[in-house]
Formats: sequence, structure tokens, C-alpha cells
Amino acid sequence: MSEIIALSDAVSLALHGMGLLAAGERRNAREMAEEMKVSEAHLAKVFQRLVKSGLVLSTRGPGGGFELAGEAGKISLYHIYSVIEGDPSEKYCLLRKDECPFEECLFGSMLEKLSHDFVNYLKQTTLADLKRGAKA
Repeated sequence: MSEIIALSDAVSLALHGMGLLAAGERRNAREMAEEMKVSEAHLAKVFQRLVKSGLVLSTRGPGGGFELAGEAGKISLYHIYSVIEGDPSEKYCLLRKDECPFEECLFGSMLEKLSHDFVNYLKQTTLADLKRGAKA
């Protein structure tokens, strides 16, 4: 069965990895990849982009790894998403067209509302919020 809402693997890795870092501990890509059961190489590439954007600090060598560059409460999921995918659009068309062949969208305003709500959730939710809901 397919998902109704789909995020790219890169965004999913970035959001989940940053959520792990919100605990405040430095972690390396191997540890995070094992915990998330994902490709270490892919996770490392995603984190290179997060380092380049200034959201994450990277330390090389033994005991090295990644850590947040700022406070978890000041890093929104929107910011993380935007670094990986660019700013999300609140306009949504299943055909990915500017103009629909129908006079009105088959789904009315529902898809646009869902997209708008999703973007608002990303903007209003910080890594600190995720930290509160994380497993112990």
C-alpha cells in the first residue's frame, strides 16, 4: 500500500537524524544509521548538507560526530525541510500542473488545506518539540 503523504528519503533522514541530535549528545553517522536502520552513506551525505547550511556542527576523528549548531527550540522542522528540498509549496496538484483539466480540483480545496496545514506544522514544530516526544 502506498502512503498518502510522502517525503523524500533525504528529508526523512534529516528530520529523524536531527531529532536524535536534539537529545544534546554528539553522534556519528554510523550510530545514527544503525539506530534508524538506514544507509550510513546516505545519512552522511544528508548531514553534509546540514553542516553546510549551518544547522549542524561536525567534528572529525575519534569521538567525533555531529551535533546541533544551535538550540533545539530554535530549529524548526521547516528550516530542516527547506535545507534539503527547498521551500515547500502550499499549492498542491496531483498532476503537478499549474492548470487542471477540470474547472475545479477533483478534491476541492482539501489537498491545498492539507498542504497548508503540513507547512504550518513544519513551521511551528521545533526539534525541542520532538525531543519531548522521543522514546526514552
